[in-house]
Parts: sequence; structure tokens; C-alpha cells
Amino acid sequence: MFRDLRRKEKMMSEAETLEVLKNGREGVLATLGEDGYPYAVPLNYVCHNGNIYFHCAKTGHKIDNLAHHTKVSFCVVADGEIIPEKFSTRFKSVIAFGNAVEVFEDEKKAGLLALVQRYSSEYIAEGKKYIASDINKTKVFKIEIEHITGKVTR
Repeated sequence: MFRDLRRKEKMMSEAETLEVLKNGREGVLATLGEDGYPYAVPLNYVCHNGNIYFHCAKTGHKIDNLAHHTKVSFCVVADGEIIPEKFSTRFKSVIAFGNAVEVFEDEKKAGLLALVQRYSSEYIAEGKKYIASDINKTKVFKIEIEHITGKVTR
């Protein structure tokens, strides 16, 4: 079902792949719309309990697509460097495939707290207050990873 990486010599180890995924700043979520068009959107995320969590508004393009089709791909690129004299680029990338599932109650709170801990670690107390006051204004999804690959170009 999932393709193997074509250039095997560029494949990252599982540990390095998970490290890039865990430490990437932003990722790009790709969904599929009812009209058959893909939609890719950058977002903040956190790896938590073996899944990828993200939050979003209660309405919008992403929500419409996820209501239609829950299979997604998620991409993170790290350590990018352009090598002009070689007409090339060095980077590490991770692509994960999985199913995006909305989470609720305790798991929703845990996902939001994990995002606060990742992106605003100096403001945990304030983040907890923010979560409590705005939890009903947002949705939280987890991507249950089914397949993941990592690639490095040197």
C-alpha cells in the first residue's frame, strides 16, 4: 500500500526520522476534499503518545476535508540549506501517513497542554488558563501514524 523510498541510500533510520518529526518547528498537513482536490496547510503540531496532535478552528477548509476523508499525510522539513554551486539542497524530511481523528475531553486537554509545553514552555500556568477559557473554541485532532519515512539529502 505504501511505497518504499526510491533512493534507499537517503533513508534515515527510524530513530533519526522520529527525532526530526519530534523536533520540527512546523509541519504541513495534506487532506483531500470532497471535490477531489488536495489541500495542504502548514500548522503547529506536537508528537505525543506516538501520535501527531494539532489544533484548529471549528470550521474551515481543513475541517470540511477531514469530515469527508480522514486519511492524511503530514510532512516536516528540517535543516534546509541551499547549495547553489551544486544546484542542489541539503535537508531532512519526514512524511507520515495516517488517519486524523478528532479527540475530546481529557485527550483534547492533554493534546492542547502538550502543544503549550512544546511551543510556550515558559508559560505553562498561563497556557493552562488559556486552554480552560478557550477549549470550546477549538478542535483537536490526532494523526494515528500508519506509515512514516525519513529522508536526508547531503
